[in-house]
Amino acid sequence: MPTTFAKQAPEPVVGDLYFYHLNMMISGACTALVCVIIFGLMFWHSIHLSKPREQIKIMKICLLLPLYTVVSFLSICFPHAYASLDPWLDFFQACALGTFFLLMCQFIASDSQSDVNVFFAAFEAPQKSGKSHVTGLEWFRKQWIAIVQYPVVSLLVAVATDITQAAKIYCLDSNKPYFAHIWLMVISTVSVAIAVLAVLKFYKSLKTFLASHQPLAKLLAFKLIVGLSFLESIIFTILRTTNVLKETSTLSYADVNIGIPNLVTCLQMVPFALFFPYAYRTSPYIGAGPYQGGFLGFRAWIGVYNPMELLRAIKFAFGMATEMRKQGGESGDSLVQGRTSYSPPTAPPYTYHNLDSTSTAYEQAYDMETPGAPSKVGPTSQKY
Repeated sequence: MPTTFAKQAPEPVVGDLYFYHLNMMISGACTALVCVIIFGLMFWHSIHLSKPREQIKIMKICLLLPLYTVVSFLSICFPHAYASLDPWLDFFQACALGTFFLLMCQFIASDSQSDVNVFFAAFEAPQKSGKSHVTGLEWFRKQWIAIVQYPVVSLLVAVATDITQAAKIYCLDSNKPYFAHIWLMVISTVSVAIAVLAVLKFYKSLKTFLASHQPLAKLLAFKLIVGLSFLESIIFTILRTTNVLKETSTLSYADVNIGIPNLVTCLQMVPFALFFPYAYRTSPYIGAGPYQGGFLGFRAWIGVYNPMELLRAIKFAFGMATEMRKQGGESGDSLVQGRTSYSPPTAPPYTYHNLDSTSTAYEQAYDMETPGAPSKVGPTSQKY
């Protein structure tokens, strides 16, 4: 990436309008529309906060769209900052993916089982032919680790990108091995692939238990964003390195390498923003219980920006990984201490109106690191 370059091309693209300014106008309009739709949806959830553990996760997932468009718009306006801003989009995406997984865990935990480790102790995990038998709990732990590694890796990649960019050894438009770009891109690609495949595997194996929650709509609304972003990053990397996208009299370096990819991102977020109010609609929560968001939902907004839930999930993953190494491949059912006699659970007759909002099953799972220890999260507590 050059140290200096013009924001706009020598010649206008339409009349007296340069592509740089046209791009800002279109991207800015898309950003404003996405923010209005998504923040409106989040506000509606916040003032109808009858099930905080579900709805705050939904609000965190929804926040990804405004973050995407705002960061993309800023990258268009300030192309010099693109290399430093772009990796943080991947981090925001990783946090949203982790939250989506926790939301599915919350739906599973709303079963009559007292906590999620009991549920997966009884769960018949998918087996691979020719491989040793994997228990439900062991399978669950592996999926958890595979998913929550992504926020950790993406954070490290974002920090490393900013450091190497400042040290002038990043080089966005080069795949030479002596620059950091290619190595950080490979690390990020492997990490996101592992996490996405784990979420898809988790959904496929448990879709019967998630059926009452519109899981397919929620999955598509979020996974298409992740999938398209992943695919587009590869496509634009190829186009950059093969010089298919070239500077012209109407397109500058910044337009070709930064403006166009971010314009595509802003444009594609609009249909996703229109679909989110259906996939993550508020109607199941209206009248489902007392609203706990406070004045104008301020307690819900505090919960949205509270990172502790994801940090606990990451800490739990490290604890599980450490224990799995110590066990050297043992089944891991020792964590459940005599609870493996449960028969495989059946899908609950779930409706949003017949569940109480006090389920803490997957949060209790954080305490699995100390077998037999009482849960730190009481059955009637609400966490924000």
